Amino acid sequence: MARVTLSHPLAATLLMTLGLGCRTPDTSGPSDVEPPVDTKAVDTAQILAASDLPPLVEAPLAGDDMGVTVHRLRNGMTVYISTDRQKPRFSAWIAVRTGSRNDPANSTGLAHYLEHMLFKGTDDYGTLDIAAERVHLDAIEALYAELRGPSVTERRRAEIFAEIDRHTQAAATYEIPNEFDRMVAALGIEGVNAFTSDEVTAYIGDVPSNRLEAWARIEGERFADPVFRLFYPELEAVYEEKNLSIDSPDDRIWETMLLALFPNHPYGTQPTIGLVEHLKNPAYGDMVQYFHDWYVPNNMAVMLAGDIDAETALPVLERTLGQLEPRSIGVRSEAGPLQPLSGRVAHEILAEGEQSVTLAWPTVAAKHQDEPVLAVLDWLMDNSQSGLLNLELELAQKVQDAGSWASHLNDAGYFGMRATLRQGQTHAEVEQLLLGVLAKLAAGGFTQAEIDAIKLHEDMSDMRTLEDNNGRVNRMMESFIERRSWAEVLARRQQLHAVTRDDVIRVAKQHLGAAYVVVNRKSGTQKLPSIAKPSITPIAIDTGRESRFATEIKAMPASELEPEWLREGEHYQHLTLPAGPLIVAANTRNELFSLQYRFDRGHRKAPMLCMAMELIARSGSGETSAEALQKLLFSLGTSVSFNCGIESSSIDISGVDINLEQSVKLVEAWLRSPTFANETLVKLRANLLSKRQDELDDPDALGEMLASYARFASRSEWLLEPTNAAINKAKGSQLRKLLASVPDHTHRTLYYGPRAADEVAKVVGLGRNHADTGARSPRRFRAGVTGTTIYFMHKDVAKSAITLAIPQGQLSRDLGPAALYFGQYLGGGMSSLIFQEIREARGLAYSAFGYVLRENRPGDDWALVGGMGTQADKTNDALTTYLGLLRGRPIDATRLAETLEVLDAEYRSNRVNPRWNVWLVDSWDQLGEASDPRPREWAAIQSLGIADVQAFANGYADAPAIISIVGDRERVDLEALAKLGTVIEVRPEQLVSYAPSGSSISSASSLGQGAR
Repeated sequence: MARVTLSHPLAATLLMTLGLGCRTPDTSGPSDVEPPVDTKAVDTAQILAASDLPPLVEAPLAGDDMGVTVHRLRNGMTVYISTDRQKPRFSAWIAVRTGSRNDPANSTGLAHYLEHMLFKGTDDYGTLDIAAERVHLDAIEALYAELRGPSVTERRRAEIFAEIDRHTQAAATYEIPNEFDRMVAALGIEGVNAFTSDEVTAYIGDVPSNRLEAWARIEGERFADPVFRLFYPELEAVYEEKNLSIDSPDDRIWETMLLALFPNHPYGTQPTIGLVEHLKNPAYGDMVQYFHDWYVPNNMAVMLAGDIDAETALPVLERTLGQLEPRSIGVRSEAGPLQPLSGRVAHEILAEGEQSVTLAWPTVAAKHQDEPVLAVLDWLMDNSQSGLLNLELELAQKVQDAGSWASHLNDAGYFGMRATLRQGQTHAEVEQLLLGVLAKLAAGGFTQAEIDAIKLHEDMSDMRTLEDNNGRVNRMMESFIERRSWAEVLARRQQLHAVTRDDVIRVAKQHLGAAYVVVNRKSGTQKLPSIAKPSITPIAIDTGRESRFATEIKAMPASELEPEWLREGEHYQHLTLPAGPLIVAANTRNELFSLQYRFDRGHRKAPMLCMAMELIARSGSGETSAEALQKLLFSLGTSVSFNCGIESSSIDISGVDINLEQSVKLVEAWLRSPTFANETLVKLRANLLSKRQDELDDPDALGEMLASYARFASRSEWLLEPTNAAINKAKGSQLRKLLASVPDHTHRTLYYGPRAADEVAKVVGLGRNHADTGARSPRRFRAGVTGTTIYFMHKDVAKSAITLAIPQGQLSRDLGPAALYFGQYLGGGMSSLIFQEIREARGLAYSAFGYVLRENRPGDDWALVGGMGTQADKTNDALTTYLGLLRGRPIDATRLAETLEVLDAEYRSNRVNPRWNVWLVDSWDQLGEASDPRPREWAAIQSLGIADVQAFANGYADAPAIISIVGDRERVDLEALAKLGTVIEVRPEQLVSYAPSGSSISSASSLGQGAR
């Protein structure tokens, strides 16, 4: 009899499952005749035994609030399930145990690129004729192989790309771009996306519970027979994503830090998006091999959380994803040694905007015994309230802001700290400040009581995770990727609760010593690598095309879900307090509460209010010092934040409901008697002015400012902020008086928690003799615009940030359903018009969006708004195409019908998270809605035809557009841009109220008048 020898501890179980162990003797024939051996089954058993699969959990383990069970399909795919019946949907993630850690060293970015390609279809969908298409796909693959050859000249490179483009166009005559997204959207599957990191690539979605079978069929087909079509146009999307990374100083800091920490390991040498030189030479063949090596069912897991259970899910998964063939898993590349650092290793990057210092130490891998201790250590350093960095540096205003983090991967980990410099500070000074706080920690400058408070907050975090299906699936995914059994996941909570003060001191001294990495972000312009725009012919998208597979999927029977609308008395209640309305929604899941006081009063009505709220966050209360107050709040499990803008302000309190009364009393006393030294106010002034100066150099902040200025002119919120002179003149007595008056203005109170509404009303009241805040100013767009106007600001960036608004003034609320319908058609996800035409067909932007901005309050202007980020040398093409989609293209009947399917599935299967009920109801109240307006909107949408939507869209066809662009003048053709409209160059100081003397808004220069 043939024998199989397996050393893995799961071998016996696997052999039993496959019918190979303890076979019943066949007594019908001669006893010396051996039954035939199923060699395929034996091979499968060996493959699975070598796959490091997690142990099964047939029934929830004791103490597991998530109730997780772990199962195995016959092909070795692992299935995690956590049931929660809050809504008729479930989060569904499919994780592959591979990421950029396993990229070939000469093909970095490969795992991430492959993630993109897994949305392009298979031999059954995404194509009308796979045989005819295959001729061109094979030619493309061969051309990419030649491109990677060592002797290819620049001339031949250009010829190869031109040939690839021709074959791509020929293949496209058979292809159905974005059919995957159109299919899942029609089924009501939302949040469809994917992500790649060092150790994992995951594909995610949120599925209506009546669409389990259809979802599983699509995913089974996706991973069984992927076809890497449209590889060349997708290159543009990856380029755009790389440009986002190049333009992000934080991303460059991160890559520099990791390379310094792990100079011989893929964690440092292989950035997830990839190196520019590798993106310029994409490795098609390497990608095919990568898929074969790592995308095998015995290296994958399905995580399901929500309205789903094992009895329902497993049979479906077995006949879909369970049909994938198991294979041997690829071998992880040999990484260089994780050698300890030799002293202080310093690097710097140059960027406009704020200056910062980042420090990092190599620590331990995810499953190391010190990992829970480092988690507690991180909380002690930075918990946003009473951590040492929060108190010693932020509260004391020694820096603009500071924080820490701990990261743990399968091979190694690291601990980091960072701080933003104030104007006039040096990097060396801030580095010493950070090291001084760390030294205090290592010397035991904290108490066991502070650790106990951290454990309370960890428990609260666990409670919030249970409320959210994505939180559940993420925790299950981490278990699979980190190779922790579910029992080990539960045990880690106990390990964290067992951490002592001595443990933290030991770990700090052992791991966070004199050998570390420092990355200084300094002011300046760094020559950044650029990726030249390839010549890609746009792909024609025919919405009338549909594969047989997609037709079958859409026709699959499914029980119909009924929508759920919010009802007064069942989902929420209205009461009245002396200050104004109280809205209450019940938390039936745990003992946590959220409380918000909303004031229609911001810095337009009270110019120094926002500064006062910045001050109180750094103040004590009465006899209680600022530091003692933050420690007290943290010990109660209470978080408090003060928020302020141009039209409104709010006070947010959250925590454990048993401490609700004490928390409310603490906050009111804090407002009534804030205590601070004059030095606190002096430092606040300096920090506010320093932050403003940084923002005037920062491209992202300038993008927001420019968009606001373009849309609202002198009504822009940045032009209505207090001047620098006003901030410098602000007196402590003035700000104290302003804070003390905050509770005594009318406001709305929103509570979500476990208490009954009448009990809430007794304890959440704030203030007395409330002054009327008056009505909010309505939203008004820039007046007097007669043609398309483009406001341009030069910055040395790799991508252009574009925003667009087409104002329509005040429209009738009766047009709301048409606006929602058209907005979904235009930009409602990856199957929408903008995404398909801008990204999928032309590769002009990584992300692009558009929707109709309706009124938040009666009297607000409406507008069609949108935006995108595009490579600088594609700015004109991208903007021309975008405007053409809005103005020159009639409504497509097929796409509109698909949009209706999407909306129908959303209305039927979506449920408002109870935590957000009060905020949604408040928004309806501000519009004067007596009840949930969604049933009325949904009924109206169903009655609208193509002519109705076209009529609404026509309102934007000839209306002037207001556009803002932050981009590189050297790469954006301003003369070509002027053909679209009047181009006006703007300087940073024109966008804010605190411009240096001598600047003037009227000094903007016009570059030309173009067509509307």
